[in-house]
Amino acid sequence: MTIRLMATERAALQRFLPGLQKELSEYGLLELEARDSQVVALFKNSDAPALVASEEWGGLGASALEATRVQRAIGALSPSLGAATTMHHLSVATLIEHSATGTADEKELLKGVVQARLLLSSGFSEGTIGTSAASAFKPTVTARAVEGGFKVNGRKQPCSLSGSMDLLTASVADEETGRRGVIVIPSASEGISTEKFWETPVLAASQSETVVLKDVFVPSELLFWNDVDDPTGLHEKTGYVWFGLLISATYLGAASLLLERMLENPKTDPMLYAEAAGEIETSMAALEAVARAFDEGDRSDELSARVLFVREQIRHGIRRAVSTAVDSLGGIAFIKSPEIAYLLAAVQAAGFHPPSRRATADTLHAYHAGTDAVTLH
Repeated sequence: MTIRLMATERAALQRFLPGLQKELSEYGLLELEARDSQVVALFKNSDAPALVASEEWGGLGASALEATRVQRAIGALSPSLGAATTMHHLSVATLIEHSATGTADEKELLKGVVQARLLLSSGFSEGTIGTSAASAFKPTVTARAVEGGFKVNGRKQPCSLSGSMDLLTASVADEETGRRGVIVIPSASEGISTEKFWETPVLAASQSETVVLKDVFVPSELLFWNDVDDPTGLHEKTGYVWFGLLISATYLGAASLLLERMLENPKTDPMLYAEAAGEIETSMAALEAVARAFDEGDRSDELSARVLFVREQIRHGIRRAVSTAVDSLGGIAFIKSPEIAYLLAAVQAAGFHPPSRRATADTLHAYHAGTDAVTLH
């Protein structure tokens, strides 16, 4: 029997990253998800870090739609890897869009990052989305001007890929003025350290620990001020759309693995399968619609609102689908297969990523109500 579930997504993964697909497929789910897993190393040593960079930049040229499909397939192989690398991809995509108005030196620097397949962690925090006073990423790192650049201090927790990052990207705020910006600094810089943060074994392979910055020197050319380089919030909005697409696809992939278990079980009731699969496939179709609009150049507030609506629905849809799947598979399957219990726990994290449910609800209510003070940056 050839299972057609995720056929399109697996074909996309095979097209862009055939070597990575083969390597990941050689391991069991729980091997890849273990805290000491080599899953991030496998990603880093492949062409995967360049997935969303254009071919002109030395990348693989995946569109938002294609990357969303790849990420669902990755999520079905390793939810930890999908969650962790979402942050890398959104950083690369945002920096590339950011560089469109940058200097020639900035563009060459970023091309070098892409061509070297460097891995970027993303130190951005949840803020109050949609208010005039805050952006999607509220800095937890501060910058103080010194000769030739800045000294930055702060901590980001959790910060995925903390154990394997080549570069740290993070939002910062000027200590005196509150002016916001983005830093890109080598992970080997003096003053950067990591501390243990992630206690649960669920998604432990994402390397989501605390990154501490203590008087880390950042040259002026590696701090990009938002009011100069992103005065309208467009690039920040771009990053947030990428995040919504890829993180949601990751958890849909993890949930799809439970659907596969249903298909492999001859006792599965087709009506229960259709009920669970309907939740997942409808969610994926909604994500694809957003990705297509994004690929066509839509950067509107309306699209940002659609991303939030889709993510909110996916949170609920995934939980309903996995509950139906686990009930259908039964208690013995749950007892005998640690993977079922693991996936059931892993997909719960879909609801823990920023923005919070309260922030999402407030933003969407205000946006549809036409409240002038609320915008979606």
